[in-house]
Amino acid sequence: MPTLPDDVTAALTAPLARVDADLAARFPGEPGVRQPVHTCYVPADQMRATLADDWGAAALAALDAHAGEPPVLAAATGIPGELAERVHAHVRRMLATAPIADLRVDFEDGYGDRDDAEEDAHAVAAADALRAAADAGRLPASYGLRPKSLDPAVRTRGLRSLDLFVTNLAAGGAIPPGLVVTLPKVSAPAQVEVFCDILTELENRLGIGSGLSAGIRLEVQIETPAAVLALPAIVAAGRPRLTGLHVGTYDYSAALGVSAEHQASDHPAVELATALMQLVAAGTGVQVADGSSNLLPVGDRSAVHAAWRRHADLVRRAWMRGIYQGWDLHPAQLVSRHATVAACLLTGLPAALARLSAWTRTPGSGMAGSGTVADEPATARALAGHIQRALDAGLLDDADLPVGLTRERPIPADGPVIC
Repeated sequence: MPTLPDDVTAALTAPLARVDADLAARFPGEPGVRQPVHTCYVPADQMRATLADDWGAAALAALDAHAGEPPVLAAATGIPGELAERVHAHVRRMLATAPIADLRVDFEDGYGDRDDAEEDAHAVAAADALRAAADAGRLPASYGLRPKSLDPAVRTRGLRSLDLFVTNLAAGGAIPPGLVVTLPKVSAPAQVEVFCDILTELENRLGIGSGLSAGIRLEVQIETPAAVLALPAIVAAGRPRLTGLHVGTYDYSAALGVSAEHQASDHPAVELATALMQLVAAGTGVQVADGSSNLLPVGDRSAVHAAWRRHADLVRRAWMRGIYQGWDLHPAQLVSRHATVAACLLTGLPAALARLSAWTRTPGSGMAGSGTVADEPATARALAGHIQRALDAGLLDDADLPVGLTRERPIPADGPVIC
């Protein structure tokens, strides 16, 4: 017989109701949408309706020229030799069918300063190109633009390009789904608040709706020390529109005084920033993205292989740290991106399937053994996440899932959902 009556327990825990509501609002959990493996940045003046297909064709040409055989690609990217055939086939398939998962038209550092008439024209043309790609069924699942920042010197110019871009994209009363705007060089939460107000005003005036499904999603680039120190407030300022935090590798490391030769996403200072981004974003539904590799795969075969290996090493390190998205700046980087992602998924897939299968056979037990590993519910959710990414990448079919588990069926005992 319990010592405390139910009414006493209820009275004592009543103050937690407000805490429960606050925690549920602040930490709604994973967004339940696929995270792209990369974001490809393209200067606005280079944007065209066929860009995704053009990048895919250029990447295929690089693959044929420098790694036409599976063992050569494996050696160039450092993936296990036993995965070479399967990875090579996956890369070819992705480059031919879905080379770019997330596309960003750049009006900031990758674009530079132009006269107003030229930038106006590029903003309109970029929107027209993206709408044409959507009409042709060749628009990536997510896309958008990176305007100039809200720094005083470029604020008016950046907001004008944003306005022209969204206005022309919304011609006809709707925007193609998947629009994301990336706000760079944020230094204060107030900048995020104001930018959200501007996006809301645009949505209202254009009649394009609001919210994550119908409106404009927001990503914030974390590339100043002030932004890292203000991460919790920045995330709060961007809710509920904010869906991503992207590290700005080179601006951030330069701001800390890191010399050019050491600026990279695996520099300890940058990794500290991305770890803090992960910490603040955990459970909020905001996704974290790594930076880029500025060593481009161009030149002779040895130069291309060196750039692929460096890029692959950065992608592998990010995946080991739980960061599954990064930037790509050149079509040939799609080769090393898709190859490394496939290898990361395939390497861990057999163990993930076996451990999750064992866990689902003992629902409600709290922990389940798979050989020498005892997995808790939280680990089961991580295993399910790995399997979900393999499903998303087309490296796993529903028929390969553990018995009794489908994309739609939740794992018993509050376990993960494959969906």
